[in-house]
Amino acid sequence: MMNKIRAAVVGAGIYGRHHMNAYRHKSDTVLVAICDSDIERCDDLAMAYGVMGYTRLDVLLQEEAIDVVSVATPDPYHTESILTALRHGKHVLAEKPLATSVRECELIVEMAQQRDLLVGVDFHKRWDPAVMRIKAELEKPEAGRILRGHISMDDVISVPTEWLDWAGASSPVWFLGSHCFDLVRHLSGQEVVSVYAVGQKRLMAECGLDTFDSVQSLLTMADGSSWVVENSWVLPEGFPKDNDGRIDILCEATYIRSTSQHRGLEITTPGMTLTPNSYFINYRNGIASGFGIDPINDFVHSVRHKAPYPVTAMDGLAVSRICEAVHRSLESGKPERPIKP
Repeated sequence: MMNKIRAAVVGAGIYGRHHMNAYRHKSDTVLVAICDSDIERCDDLAMAYGVMGYTRLDVLLQEEAIDVVSVATPDPYHTESILTALRHGKHVLAEKPLATSVRECELIVEMAQQRDLLVGVDFHKRWDPAVMRIKAELEKPEAGRILRGHISMDDVISVPTEWLDWAGASSPVWFLGSHCFDLVRHLSGQEVVSVYAVGQKRLMAECGLDTFDSVQSLLTMADGSSWVVENSWVLPEGFPKDNDGRIDILCEATYIRSTSQHRGLEITTPGMTLTPNSYFINYRNGIASGFGIDPINDFVHSVRHKAPYPVTAMDGLAVSRICEAVHRSLESGKPERPIKP
């Protein structure tokens, strides 16, 4: 019998719990421990999952035999946990973005390479069946080259004002744009060479948060094609789901349009109509499945078989370079280039 991959999860919030569930119910893994700075939440979840709970990752890794660490802490706080896990010789699956600083991403890449450890980034939109089909269509020679693309991803306003207590330390660029920029690179096979961005700070300022409401970014690619990426987290609460996402791509001989808004399910009650994304994460008998879980399962496969993982720390670094360039452009009012060494 194969030895099971022993996993720990750092960050016991919404997405960290999906990681916990995945490791707990996958046949070749075992959830050993969790780590969260909130002592009460950590203890409650550790008891619920029947595992050990820690408030410090370094202590967890000293006490427990661990193979992989999932880092699902708030976006601005990934780096410390990732570097701690790497120092202890553990493979890491990080939620997106890899880090909210190019320099921090570079440190992660350097340490992972030095220690021959796998760092994956959970840009789970790559696993979306619609995105997989779009990628397959774009790879057909008869589609022709991409001329232009458009990707939007937006959240309702309760996400930064109620769900997240750290939104002021992030932005829709880091929180949502990182997904989009990864998709641009993934779908086009091209690197971004120039970024021009505009944005607004109104609704978040009224909520006491010094961050952008909405940002539009124009990306110029190495092959001369261009993409517009739009991100906000101020959709009205009346919107029928927590988020909205759309992709439009014009090629020389193909036009592709995709929306995550209507995916075959609509639920209407006296008070509202909902259009949930039934492909993302579903729970049946307490077990999660869907394209939001597939990246976790694939990471375990990559670690076990020493196989490549689709989204590496280098991809995370490339995306963070774009995010930083967007923010520089917002400040300068001019086009900016993603900085590379």
